Amino acid sequence: MAKAPEHAPQWKRRFIAWWEGYELAGGDESGADGADGSRGSGSRGAPPAVVNDKPKAGISRFGKPLWSANRIQVAEKIWGEGFVTPGSQDYIPNLLKPLGLNPAMSVLDLSAGLGGVVRIMATRYGVWTTGFEASQFLAEQGMARSVKHGQAKQAPISHYDPENFVAPKRFDAIFAKEFLFSVRNIEAMTDAIEAGLKSRGQLLFTDYVIEREGSRGKALQAWYDHEPLAPHPRTLHQITESLQQRNLDLRITEDITEVHRTTILTGIQALSDHLSSHHTDKETKVAVLEEVELWARRVAALQDGLRVYRIFALKPNVPGDT
Repeated sequence: MAKAPEHAPQWKRRFIAWWEGYELAGGDESGADGADGSRGSGSRGAPPAVVNDKPKAGISRFGKPLWSANRIQVAEKIWGEGFVTPGSQDYIPNLLKPLGLNPAMSVLDLSAGLGGVVRIMATRYGVWTTGFEASQFLAEQGMARSVKHGQAKQAPISHYDPENFVAPKRFDAIFAKEFLFSVRNIEAMTDAIEAGLKSRGQLLFTDYVIEREGSRGKALQAWYDHEPLAPHPRTLHQITESLQQRNLDLRITEDITEVHRTTILTGIQALSDHLSSHHTDKETKVAVLEEVELWARRVAALQDGLRVYRIFALKPNVPGDT
């Protein structure tokens, strides 16, 4: 994508600046807030002055709603129907392979979003799923989509508080996708996950992982400073140690950073292609800019010490525990 000419709309110039990775001189003429709540600062600017690392539900730590109808529209345009993070009808089945899904299984998704993953599980494998989503707005929208697809019973989605999670029953498998890094009380969450697994149950999750504790380059620091929810990433050693302390048998620790990064760039390119041939209103343009900035920061952090791992573990067989 070439540099936008100086007379191009400011939102488009900023979009292209992020995509190409160069600095955009001057302020934000549109006055639109960024996804982090700052005004036109971008990830290379200082973090917003007001930060609340324990915001109210549905609100970012910069005081803005985490999700809106416009943001959902943009996210689905990037990632596909039913998805608000990197994923697709082709990508997800490969990600889920270690679980060996079949109709006799029950699965809990702790990062359900709009329900794309749980509906794939239900449709392709006949699995009975339960989707939990930390955003009430996303949970409501996701449940509406499950109802629309006739999967209200097999792929229901409901809101929950991940900081006070207790599984409603025990499951054959528990899944989470790039989500656990945002949970403050991760040890309590891990205890609840272990308790929510049946004997011989499976845990599969992908998450943002830091290479070394306390080491932060410029791009990684920008990610910490501007994520809508305060990130609490762990090292791979910390994750594996936490799982082993709960007697979970660790089977897979796979670095999928490059796949994740490529998926992001492919999604943004698809959005760019779409925008080049479609008219969008101002609110949608602002939502596009915010979403691109968010993912541009994440891509930059992935080149500065942040990684993405797929982790798979098994709960041991406990006699009499089914």
